[in-house]
Amino acid sequence: MAANPNTDLAAAIRATAMSLGIDPLDLATAISYETAGTFDPVKTGPTTQWGQHKGFIQFGEPQARQYGVDWDNPVGSQLGPDGAVAKYLRATGVKPGMGLMDVYSAINAGGVGRYGASDVNNGGAPGTVADKVNSQMGGHRANAQRLFGGMPVNAPDGPKGQENWPTAAPAAPMAMPAPAPAETPIGSMLAGLAGGMEMPAQAEAPRMRPDGGDNMLPAAAMQMAEKAKGLKSAFMPDLDAILGLGKRPV
Repeated sequence: MAANPNTDLAAAIRATAMSLGIDPLDLATAISYETAGTFDPVKTGPTTQWGQHKGFIQFGEPQARQYGVDWDNPVGSQLGPDGAVAKYLRATGVKPGMGLMDVYSAINAGGVGRYGASDVNNGGAPGTVADKVNSQMGGHRANAQRLFGGMPVNAPDGPKGQENWPTAAPAAPMAMPAPAPAETPIGSMLAGLAGGMEMPAQAEAPRMRPDGGDNMLPAAAMQMAEKAKGLKSAFMPDLDAILGLGKRPV
């Protein structure tokens, strides 16, 4: 399958920008502006004292030679970490973290920080560097975004344009199981007392932990159990007699 030229170009611009520590969208915006929205690596511009301007950032003839542009390989020689665009921007003061204003100042005015400079006398568009960035590049920013076509564009300080990317939904809180009924000798004993019944067999089991440790019932609980048994022995026969279910022995 043939390579997609737009994808290859976007990747080359991204690699160039990352090597400089700047946002790839800023560099692509400036290139779109300088090539009249075409991203044509041999786009020609005005003729000035520097001869015929040409290429992604409109190199003058001596600058193209100085920074190593090969017009037989216009993309490969201009883009990439060691391409002419990266070399030129480094030489004219672009530093990691700088934005579009300084990037375009270096391209248009030969150095960063020259926001009030204009190249109108050399055949450039009317306006200063600041005017062009603030008023003339909106459509070129959108053009740069179309070039990247949804492929992630990572600025040096982290991913950009991810504010609207979907994120994983938070996990639903885990329902805690209801506590199991008491299975201890104490729990069984209290259940027996509540029903007026004899203590279940489990309550009479040896009160030892599996590790052999002592697990005796508290003294208060033992006393309660003994009182319950005594009360039953004393009163249940009378209750039987009252109900006619039996007679007390003579």
